[in-house]
Amino acid sequence: MKSLAVIGVGLIGGSVMRAVRAQAPEIRLVGVDPSWREVSSVLGDSLDQLIDAGDRKAVQRALEAVDLIVLSAPVRVILAELARTLEYGAVVTDCGSTKREIARALSGHPGRSRFVPGHPMAGLPEGGAVHANANLFVGKRWILCPEGSSDEARGAVERLVQLVGAHAVEMTPEVHDRAVALTSHVPQLLGSVLRATANEVGAGAAAGPGFASATRVGGGAAAIWGDIFSSNADQICWALKCVTQELQHVVRGLERDPPDTAPALELLGRARRAREREG
Repeated sequence: MKSLAVIGVGLIGGSVMRAVRAQAPEIRLVGVDPSWREVSSVLGDSLDQLIDAGDRKAVQRALEAVDLIVLSAPVRVILAELARTLEYGAVVTDCGSTKREIARALSGHPGRSRFVPGHPMAGLPEGGAVHANANLFVGKRWILCPEGSSDEARGAVERLVQLVGAHAVEMTPEVHDRAVALTSHVPQLLGSVLRATANEVGAGAAAGPGFASATRVGGGAAAIWGDIFSSNADQICWALKCVTQELQHVVRGLERDPPDTAPALELLGRARRAREREG
């Protein structure tokens, strides 16, 4: 790879840029973002070229000259730009938080084999290029959904994943969306409800490290999470029902007189054993 372009230079896209610049400074880096002035003020030293996303002619000229394009934006933006991005001739991957809708969007497209859907399992509660970090992906999983992708495209994206310090894990889009509903989307909702409810009932003074840990991801940005909730609604509902059933079982036990703590303790035990197996 001699050149790389990132469309959407926020936390994830900016971190890709910083990581590539740190590991392979010879690679030409091109950023495309509507807030290019803001990006320039914090990432100017990590980019060779920064383009206003609204300047279509400049974007086309730049993207026709790169080897790999990373779409790092909310799902709705990825869906809007994906087909156009493939017309430039480069290998394309994305960092979208859900994968089924994105993977289906190019059905029948002549450039489909050059696209590798992806999702880095890394992030921070705070977004934006100002928080971009060259080490954000080190040791993290980067999910790829390469069904329908050429070996060349898959290899190019895997090399990028390795370069930034992550390791690739392959899933189907369907398996991915069900998994992240439980590991990312429902935790966002649970953290948010705990944080909001504690504030509303005046319980904040009693919050300690456990509460901070449980609510760290709560209150995500609507611009990102609206897309996630709508594009993965069915799997989020499935995951919420699983969690609700578990909690209702605990509630029924604790409502008894005297309280039956066995369901709550059994749940803690299952979680403990799962954590031990995961190491």
